[in-house]
Amino acid sequence: MSRTPGRRRIGRVLLGVASALVLVATVAAAGTNVMIGKLAGNITSVDISENVAGNPGTGDSGSLTQTDTATGTYQPLNIALIGSDTRSGAGNSGAHLGNASQFGGGRSDTVILLHIAGDRKSAIGVSIPRDTMITLPQCKNNGKSVGGYQARFNVAYEIGGPGCTIKALEQISGLTINNFLEVDFGGFKNIVDAVGGVDVCLATDVNDKKSGLNLTAGNHTIKGDEALAFVRVRHGISDGSDTSRIRRQQAFISSLMRKVLSSGTLLNPAELLSVLTAATQSLTADPQLADVNNLKDLAISLKDLKPNKVTFTTVPWLSNADHATLTVNTKRAQPIWDAMKNDTAFPNKGNSETVLTVDPSRIRVNVLNGTATKGLAKQVAKALKAEGFRIQDSSTADNTNYTQTTVQYDPTYDKSAATLVAATNAAKSEAVPNQGAALTLILGSDWVAVQPVQVSKLATDYTTKINTGDENFCAQ
Repeated sequence: MSRTPGRRRIGRVLLGVASALVLVATVAAAGTNVMIGKLAGNITSVDISENVAGNPGTGDSGSLTQTDTATGTYQPLNIALIGSDTRSGAGNSGAHLGNASQFGGGRSDTVILLHIAGDRKSAIGVSIPRDTMITLPQCKNNGKSVGGYQARFNVAYEIGGPGCTIKALEQISGLTINNFLEVDFGGFKNIVDAVGGVDVCLATDVNDKKSGLNLTAGNHTIKGDEALAFVRVRHGISDGSDTSRIRRQQAFISSLMRKVLSSGTLLNPAELLSVLTAATQSLTADPQLADVNNLKDLAISLKDLKPNKVTFTTVPWLSNADHATLTVNTKRAQPIWDAMKNDTAFPNKGNSETVLTVDPSRIRVNVLNGTATKGLAKQVAKALKAEGFRIQDSSTADNTNYTQTTVQYDPTYDKSAATLVAATNAAKSEAVPNQGAALTLILGSDWVAVQPVQVSKLATDYTTKINTGDENFCAQ
């Protein structure tokens, strides 16, 4: 495995990778070829041919995406977003990160397998927990054969770099991985600062001395070290697991994506160049993606991709007897791999624009009548019960002048709220901290009817968290 000297890898989080790809995609909208010229050579190239000879990413020429110039169609792409816990290099060590003498070597702490559809209208990002037990693939490291034994998934990077991680991903998924991208700690912070910070929400107060994160529950705009702490924190929040941290990381990616696409960045050439410079200088990639012109082509092909069409999930898993490691639930994971292999939509959203993952039978609801129509709360409660919801109470709201049907929910139960909103076509949804497990449905004068909802087939699997890029939820 050879690499350009002077560049090191990210520890723990790879969010800047997906973020950087989104940022580079803004070039397409801005139409700035001059900017592309200024960015040339910024991305560090890593030769992975020792382990994945023949994969598209080992080449350094030819079109990255277009398969038919006459029709403008593209090939689907599978990109490995990889990060390691190396502490070497500028911005990768510190009081809350440790240093290279404490944490030698490097392992992949965060890996997202990103599938970009051939029509460029949707994408799926699947996180692979670092503590997943696998049989390591046979890899090479400077000509020496390594691997072939049982170990955590993150060890693949340690023994054979990104090429070996790609082989491990292919072994797990049965897919061919086209390319890979990486980013370092310092680069992550630079990207977040370049866009002016990212908006996040926490369901509970967090004061973790290990990561350095000290934030109250609610909404915050975070930058630099604080942003890095947000995506790294494990202790003093949720159950302290890597799998719970994954969802916070996905929430951060979604928020950054929305920030870039909705801000004035595209209309300010100087700001755009600053952001793109920070993004590309933070990236390490295979030779094909390290070519900024190839990355530009990919960005142009993604110009119509919307946040609500980007789905994030975690590979379904089973807890092992040691309560420290995991095993991929191959049966439940297969529909995800099939969707990627066949380039079909996943998961099925049914009649809702949102991926629904909580079945009505798991949702408790209080129905309040906010209109002057007598008996409406009981009527709606009966209809919801017929759809499987668990009704706790039906009564009158604090007033009868509500014009919009509203769902109120504790931030912890945002996924349950999504199901109720879809079933009631509620015009508003409001997060109410400390409300508890029961949701509140306030009927307004715009009320129409209860409608059936279709929940993802993975809803019964508590290990699989599904959210889309347009969702704004309070992380735990």
